[in-house]
Amino acid sequence: MVPPKSAFLSADFSAIAHATEDIDKVEQAVRSLVAWLSRSKVNLTRQYVKGHHGNVITTISAKLSGKELYPEALTLLSQRLSESDRRFLFDHVQGCVDQDRNLYLRFDKQEAFFGSIRLHEGDPIRAKFKFASMYDVERIVSFCKESGLIL
Repeated sequence: MVPPKSAFLSADFSAIAHATEDIDKVEQAVRSLVAWLSRSKVNLTRQYVKGHHGNVITTISAKLSGKELYPEALTLLSQRLSESDRRFLFDHVQGCVDQDRNLYLRFDKQEAFFGSIRLHEGDPIRAKFKFASMYDVERIVSFCKESGLIL
């Protein structure tokens, strides 16, 4: 049996660990989120910058190719999201998709650390899913509905 072709070209995940946060815990939160969607071992990178007050800010990121993502990645996400999060996406999905075929989602770092997935706007784990060229905004929204990500 031939595995289904993925709709994704890539996915990028990133989170900021502020000086007051445990970098290893933020890294574990990103790793947990990515692990639910990836067929392969999660490789994370760290980038260090100085904040406005001289404090160290660490960006933790993971970049995956479409081949590394499960083809049903959005379905896997939808199964872990609450109904209220999926309703929120229904109301706001047009603002989560751009003309460059990207779907942007933001997840709660603390919830991911504890093994859950919840949407969150403030200080999130950011996810960007890049879709293949055959997907326009309308088709991405339809794909999100078919996967159960939006109600």
